[in-house]
Amino acid sequence: MFANVRRMKTPVAALLTNDPNLEECLAQALSETGGLSHLTERASDILELVGTNGQDLDLAVIDCEHGPHGLTLVSAINKQREHFPVIVITGGGEKLIEALAYANGASACLSKPVSATQLAEAIKQCRCSKPQLAIVA
Repeated sequence: MFANVRRMKTPVAALLTNDPNLEECLAQALSETGGLSHLTERASDILELVGTNGQDLDLAVIDCEHGPHGLTLVSAINKQREHFPVIVITGGGEKLIEALAYANGASACLSKPVSATQLAEAIKQCRCSKPQLAIVA
């Protein structure tokens, strides 16, 4: 009975963006997954949310077009809470930014334009995935 409590919890996401289209897209995606969001326009706010409300927060969505702090924020979140799910949104075709995001601990990367369906699927995957141990022989 108690094993299902975590799965039934409403997902809570923190969003760092100044893009109204991405805000709307996340709102639609979270409505599909039954979630809530905290919107912030400052990297320091999202880092505080992860640190102070980390147990209540399920994931972060960071728009790297927001400014140069996006990838630094991904790294800082990963240092504060290892394996915390972070979805990075990049401008279309920015493969270098995507590679750097993964190297800094991102769980998923999506390129703009992002649909609510794509974002909802990434949220579901982040919530279901668990860190895996890599064995090097």
